[in-house]
Amino acid sequence: MRKLFLTILVTLFFCIPFNVRPGNWCKVIYNKDTSEGNLQNQLSKCKNSDNMFLAINSGFANAGHLLNSMVAENCDLNRKVIITKPRSGDPYFTSVCEFRRHNLR
Repeated sequence: MRKLFLTILVTLFFCIPFNVRPGNWCKVIYNKDTSEGNLQNQLSKCKNSDNMFLAINSGFANAGHLLNSMVAENCDLNRKVIITKPRSGDPYFTSVCEFRRHNLR
């Protein structure tokens, strides 16, 4: 009886379809020549995405603060957020996070 129960249990486990799908990625890059409207247009395209990559050029005087404010506004802070600072040869502050779902409360 126990063998039959385990066989049925294992069979059911392998027959249940798992809903595993890759996440959609959105890329937002804020350069020196990017206008405010272009940035908002890039962010509006992210509404259908699961994850977001955000890069801000270090040529801005407050690029680090700008990155932090955009992460706080657009990322799900209950999930892991990865932020990097510019290195030599890489002029961008970058962040990778899960995009926050904007639901009516």
